[in-house]
Amino acid sequence: MPGYEQKKKSSSFLTKVLLAFNMAVVIALFAGFFAAFLAPDIHWIFAFAGLAFPYAAILNLVFILIWMILGKKYLLISLIALLLCWTRLSGYIQFNGKKTTNTEEEGFKVLSYNVRIFDLYNWKKNKLTNNASQILNLLGSQQPDIVCLQEYHAGRKGMVDIQDSIKQYTGLKYHHIAYAKYKNKTKPYGIATFSRWPIIASETIKFENNTVNSCIYSDIVIKNDTVRVYNIHLESIQFSNEDYLYVSELTNQPDKQELNSENLFKIIRKLKKAFITRANQARTVAACIKKSPYKVVVCGDFNDTPSSYSYNQISSGLLDAFKQSGRGIGQTYAGTLPSFRIDYILHDMRFSSTEYARIRERWSDHYPVTARIFNLKED
Repeated sequence: MPGYEQKKKSSSFLTKVLLAFNMAVVIALFAGFFAAFLAPDIHWIFAFAGLAFPYAAILNLVFILIWMILGKKYLLISLIALLLCWTRLSGYIQFNGKKTTNTEEEGFKVLSYNVRIFDLYNWKKNKLTNNASQILNLLGSQQPDIVCLQEYHAGRKGMVDIQDSIKQYTGLKYHHIAYAKYKNKTKPYGIATFSRWPIIASETIKFENNTVNSCIYSDIVIKNDTVRVYNIHLESIQFSNEDYLYVSELTNQPDKQELNSENLFKIIRKLKKAFITRANQARTVAACIKKSPYKVVVCGDFNDTPSSYSYNQISSGLLDAFKQSGRGIGQTYAGTLPSFRIDYILHDMRFSSTEYARIRERWSDHYPVTARIFNLKED
């Protein structure tokens, strides 16, 4: 039967094409998985694979559905690949949502938030905008014990004192603020940690050739125990409005031929530079964390995803609060790119954490994240 033979050949050809594409996305998935172990300053191409890792995972799910519809056992290829990569995928999506049975007095609540300089550029007549006011309200309503803020701003001298406002809203009496310095002048923006308990020592970890990003740690005495809290803000991609517009056009109109390839290469160069810069910063912070004489809590905006080299460096030997008690997709960036989890709360293995939450209030270009940390034990 010629018709039957022709149909069989067409089906066989389609299966081979689909299988070839399936193998390609499996390879992309594994490349993204191993990106966390490969330094971008040496193997920078893998950093892009790490960025694409969740998309490769989605494509593998699509292939599982396709093979199920076609009734082919090839679905095992993507299924096994996803299972092998689950430790990395668990950084993007969680299903637990574990609740604590302990009382609040037995733990402490941590909040980390990139506040985007409290919407400073939209202030009028030196008055806070609605976004800035809502950020302060949110900090107060969450009743945190420790707050780590990135892209902090002091306010305007004689008009608005952000430090005083935060203390009034939250009741957190102690603080450690590191302001940026440029050409030997102290700027009113930086990174800040506020605490309910005394800060007995603090330090700033400066990044080479960088006046904006930094890391600070604060030694906080909590119930007769000392905890070192790291507050980190790693290098951003520094996309311009033009770059975001290009990405938006590329996403919404993929068939638009006049989109300039020069813009694409410019974005790739910016991403590459940021990957490499963050890698160096992450190694510096990770080395400091490993030397800590106290148990640690690590908060901050890493500007990188859970499949990145930077995250893997800093989180090594620590627990991720999202993995411990998060639920759903952990997206923390409210802007266009990167659209995944880039803000973190990590902690010492001698701690446990519960009640991880991402607060979906868009007062900044990041969502705040919180977690309750327990079990301060004697060493």
